[in-house]
Amino acid sequence: MKRFNLAQSLFGCAIFSAVLTTGCTNGQQDALYSKVIDMGRGAVHLEVEKTHTVDVDMTYLERKGSGPAVMLVHGFSANKDAWLKFAMELPDDYHLIIPDLAGHGDTPAPTSGNYDLELQAQRLHALVTHLGLNQFHIAGNSMGGAISAIYAVDHPEQILSLTLMDSAGIDGENKSEYYEALERGTNPLIATDEESFEKRMQMVMEIQPFLPWPLRPALARETINRAEINQEIFTDLLATRTRMNENNFPEILAAKATMPALIMWGEKDRILDVSAVPVFKQYLPQAQVSLFPNVGHAPMLEIPEESAHVLSEFIASTK
Repeated sequence: MKRFNLAQSLFGCAIFSAVLTTGCTNGQQDALYSKVIDMGRGAVHLEVEKTHTVDVDMTYLERKGSGPAVMLVHGFSANKDAWLKFAMELPDDYHLIIPDLAGHGDTPAPTSGNYDLELQAQRLHALVTHLGLNQFHIAGNSMGGAISAIYAVDHPEQILSLTLMDSAGIDGENKSEYYEALERGTNPLIATDEESFEKRMQMVMEIQPFLPWPLRPALARETINRAEINQEIFTDLLATRTRMNENNFPEILAAKATMPALIMWGEKDRILDVSAVPVFKQYLPQAQVSLFPNVGHAPMLEIPEESAHVLSEFIASTK
């Protein structure tokens, strides 16, 4: 917790210094946003690395440690830095690997132009091979949860535990507010202007994290500028979802993902309804379940201390 308080103090000092300068133009806001992210990474001793994986040069964060290796996989239209607050609360000895999936963050579009979730899992496997990891724990949020589940099915011998946080991959009984919007022809996760950016933030998170001016407009511009590639990624995501349903992925998951599992979910999730939890539990009967009241789709951002504690206690229990 001390690291988080220190990081927040540094963030505050950087913001105050910027406000005292010449009016904080868009360029200054963007530079400040980058500086704050760099300080957040530094607070957790995460280094930016890069390696070629299948068809793209993948950027990832890594902190080497003597403890368990843990990979954290972000969701659709997010990136590796979505895990920074969460990572600050994990044990200091964890070997952390936090990638930017193809087409997200600092990892560019792949040469194949393909964002199929199974191919995303193959890219992660190439990263694991590069790192020389034999076994590790994997945790994914939203789309990253589905990719983590696919990885666990494809390479169960490598996965010490599987954590699904508000995960895609299996639908619940109830239709979420997000899926109702999709049926009306709109995608609230793809922001195209400031108004849709604010609506996106409200839909994703019940508890809004600390994001003061001038950082918020910088994040908004970054998100809006990604609208076109996000649409391409989402199209491939839907195609993968259809294929997984046709191939009865839940039954495959039940047969192959027999490692220790944890299901974490925000009860106020408006993107992927909490009714998916008992369905996941049906196919992963060994899974522990942690539900967070008054939390939305991104527990690692909304309640980083609590959700990180749940994960670390679970990982400790698998030894």
